[in-house]
Amino acid sequence: MEQDNVGATLDELVQWADKALREPPVDTGHAELALRLLSEELGVHDLAQLRPGHLAELLLGVYQEAVEPGHEADAVVALHHLLTFAGDTGRLTAEDVTALREELDYIEPELGAVADVDLREAYGLPDRIGPLRLPTEPELAEAARRTRVLDRAKRLALWCGEGRATFESVGLGAEDRAAAASELGESEEDIIQLYLLAEDVDFIIPGPEGTQVGEAVDAWPEGSDEDVLDTWDRALAAVLAWSLLTDADRAGEDGLDFEGAGAWFMPLFLSRYRGLPVAAISEMIFELATTELVADDARARWEAWVAEHGEPAEVLLRRLTELGAVEISDGVARATPLAVWAMRDELIESGVEVPLLPPAEELSAADLLELALSGMDGELEAEMEAWLGRRSGDAAAAELLAAAAEGGAPERTIAAGLIREWIGAEAQAQLRKALDVPMLRRHAKASLELLLGPHPDFAATEEDGAWLLVDEIAGSAHGIADEDLPVLLGATVPAEYAALFDTMWRLDHPDTHRVLTLLGEHHPDKAVAKQARRAAYKAADRARS
Repeated sequence: MEQDNVGATLDELVQWADKALREPPVDTGHAELALRLLSEELGVHDLAQLRPGHLAELLLGVYQEAVEPGHEADAVVALHHLLTFAGDTGRLTAEDVTALREELDYIEPELGAVADVDLREAYGLPDRIGPLRLPTEPELAEAARRTRVLDRAKRLALWCGEGRATFESVGLGAEDRAAAASELGESEEDIIQLYLLAEDVDFIIPGPEGTQVGEAVDAWPEGSDEDVLDTWDRALAAVLAWSLLTDADRAGEDGLDFEGAGAWFMPLFLSRYRGLPVAAISEMIFELATTELVADDARARWEAWVAEHGEPAEVLLRRLTELGAVEISDGVARATPLAVWAMRDELIESGVEVPLLPPAEELSAADLLELALSGMDGELEAEMEAWLGRRSGDAAAAELLAAAAEGGAPERTIAAGLIREWIGAEAQAQLRKALDVPMLRRHAKASLELLLGPHPDFAATEEDGAWLLVDEIAGSAHGIADEDLPVLLGATVPAEYAALFDTMWRLDHPDTHRVLTLLGEHHPDKAVAKQARRAAYKAADRARS
């Protein structure tokens, strides 16, 4: 419905509801949302245009992106009211209303399964991850278009056509499955997987009257980049969610629980460049699938499954490789840029900030320091090598030190470490200049001594040691949860370092009081914590005077 028509239809709905005294009362908010989404997203500008498949596409696709989770039941009630209204006002025949109600009943159990998961809460993620580098949207879409398994799913959807009978868990009946396998050159097991994949990406819309070919078929692979990527994203979610579950249902397996077997994909995303060993993924899936079983029974059931159906991790990884989501080399699996893109989108929807890096030629030293602070495994190394290749070691050191001078303790500590590890003695001239910069002096002295050996100009004083300790603690405690601080502080500040507290409270370091307070509240050694609290009081008095 166009905007004017939405308003007019809603007014008529309210009048109809008032006369009919509907129970439960019509929720005009959800009714208006449904009318608007039908019009704007599905092209249904009048309830008379509703056809089988529209409600499934609305509730399982469009609605999930438009509304916070938890309102699915309200939406179903509102749609039932709209169907009754459409029948009473002559927009739909009684047969149409019955068919559409059956579609609602058919898809309602699936609504809870597609509700958004808060990934930040589920995985204990920080508010910010990254930044990271991704190809452009056209490049990602082109990679998605090369996904042959979605071409195969489309061929199956077109083969099914309109009105072919469907069955829960397996899609097609035995005769149709055998015919499809023969005509399309697939195994029957693959037909089951392809059918359910086609259903999840809306190539096939099942219903009480049989299959419908979904409009999404027309957009694959010739549609817009956005449509192509949306289809691929939904395919990834589907394979991770139900691929192994479908195998278990088909085999009648009721001991191993493969629900959640894709939970390892987040660690794979976070270890983007380094990847995860296939053996480690297998162990994670084993642990997830056997949580409710005693140890001996768990191993026996697992080994029996592997003997008959193959190792679950290898089966799932093969399907993900066919989808273009995973690459495997030397026994290590890595997420492809397409998979990283999809996971980034999910994280953003869960409230996690995942910024993108600027183009390589525009990458700054400040970007590198941010990457070192919150980037994923291997991301810094991948960018650092290319960044150094575009400038001399001396220039690189100058840029890193300038960025460190503008930052805080984490940036100073990281910049000094990067210079020592990646540039070395070539940074000598810039480090000597940094001896005259108060916030960098101690890091420069320590770095020069490590790179060039002992020298009177680089000899550290007790004040230098205290300053560097404050910087190290302030930097390493950045983003650390309170419950993890005792382990960190115990390792960073052994009991013999407590002698430095008397020097620390006298420093002009901006983080002195905060660091001493952290030590006083969280250091596991009670004697060290007590000395830190005493020094923190003195630092506070000094700041006030």
